[in-house]
Amino acid sequence: MPLYYVQNFTYDGPGSSKMYGAMGAHNHDQANQFTKDCLAYLKAIGCTNVQETGSFASNQAEPLQGKEMRWDVLQGKWVKA
Repeated sequence: MPLYYVQNFTYDGPGSSKMYGAMGAHNHDQANQFTKDCLAYLKAIGCTNVQETGSFASNQAEPLQGKEMRWDVLQGKWVKA
């Protein structure tokens, strides 16, 4: 079973999203990039006033709900799965 990065966000609407992505091999740069790319994705789909809520977490079980992201090796960033 893979482990996941998990971060919660809120935005105007009101709305909220739990974002998660499979960790794969430990990579500190990918971990740091996860929240940045999730913020960029939410803004790109029209969410406004996006805020991180709670703490970024790694080594988590797969959430039952949320938006899954995946690491795109060619682009060097997290994208919507």
